[in-house]
Amino acid sequence: MFARKSIKTMYHLLSVLTALILLLAAVGCQPEPTPQPTKTEAPAVKTEAPVAQTEAPAASEAPAVEATQAPATVGASDLPAAFADPSKKVRVALVRKVGEGGFMERYLAGAQSMADELGLELVESNARGDDAKMVTAIETAIQQKMDAIIVDHGQTDTVQSVIEQAMAAGIKVLTFDTVINNPAVPEIEQDDLLIGFMLSKALATAYAGQAKVIYVNVGGYAPLDKRDRMWEDFKWRYAGLEEVAKTGAVTDNTAADTQTRVEAVLKENPDAQVAIAMWDEFAKGTVRAILGAGKSDQVKVYSVDITNEDIAMMTDAGSPWVATVATDSYSVGRLAVRTAAAMVGGEPVAKYLQVAPSLITQEFLLSNKITNMDELVAALPALGESPLVWPGWICSLVNK
Repeated sequence: MFARKSIKTMYHLLSVLTALILLLAAVGCQPEPTPQPTKTEAPAVKTEAPVAQTEAPAASEAPAVEATQAPATVGASDLPAAFADPSKKVRVALVRKVGEGGFMERYLAGAQSMADELGLELVESNARGDDAKMVTAIETAIQQKMDAIIVDHGQTDTVQSVIEQAMAAGIKVLTFDTVINNPAVPEIEQDDLLIGFMLSKALATAYAGQAKVIYVNVGGYAPLDKRDRMWEDFKWRYAGLEEVAKTGAVTDNTAADTQTRVEAVLKENPDAQVAIAMWDEFAKGTVRAILGAGKSDQVKVYSVDITNEDIAMMTDAGSPWVATVATDSYSVGRLAVRTAAAMVGGEPVAKYLQVAPSLITQEFLLSNKITNMDELVAALPALGESPLVWPGWICSLVNK
């Protein structure tokens, strides 16, 4: 009997040990927590919850990724050649078409934090919505012989050829929210088809498929076009979702210009019940227009993205902003720079790198007394550091 118990105990221990090994292999490299940007205080909030959404659903899980277990320490001999000489910095150009708003500011802060941790030089340029300036900025990066270029929110027909010029010059290129027809150019996105689906579903279910909707979006931007595709599908599925007006504009002052447009739409459509805004800059203008018209009880807002300013507006007393689907742009910026570094280091990188979004309701923010992004990430860890692109040597550099 003793022998049988010993054998059973041994098998039990082996099973536990095997499970542990499999778990560690699945988890792979887990970098230490990254300090977030300085907290911004939001106005005091009341605990009264909206009726449009009753409970925040569980956050979407991040996609499974392969990761390499990092060694305890790293030396020059363990690093790729491009990173082996501490006196020479890898240089990465971040070329952005749009830099306006809290989302893009937080994205840049995340990108810079990752560059600092990896010892990279990050050179940022902002075309302020001008396609010609964006092409010029990429050409400048080529002339400066950058090691990598991150192309942000470009239009395919505008940047495709100049990206190929950069690649021909031996420069690694990746994009954020830009579609490029080349398998060697990784594309980072917030899984915008899923964002459009989650947001449209939240609205459709909250209103039982019957609502007069103001749609705030524009075409010509990859993420906005993908989200639009899902909205079109939901209008087909739920015929009771009546789009009474479509408006929006991307300008140097998108929120203010959107506010003006939505104010006119509200006057023309006094029976509108809900607005769906596919970018938080659209949402901010929409919310202000609704508040100015005194219709916060009648017209609710569903949106995309989340920032400190958005949280303050969503949790303010009487706010019509009831839900948003988002990732943390800070994490996305870090992923972009980390991917650039991995490519320069010779690591294979997948074509599509999709960051999983989460649905965040006004009620969730209020019930958890959340006033800023730091608190939101703590309450909703799915918004934290992306598990994508963590080769062992990068983990070691970050954790050393």
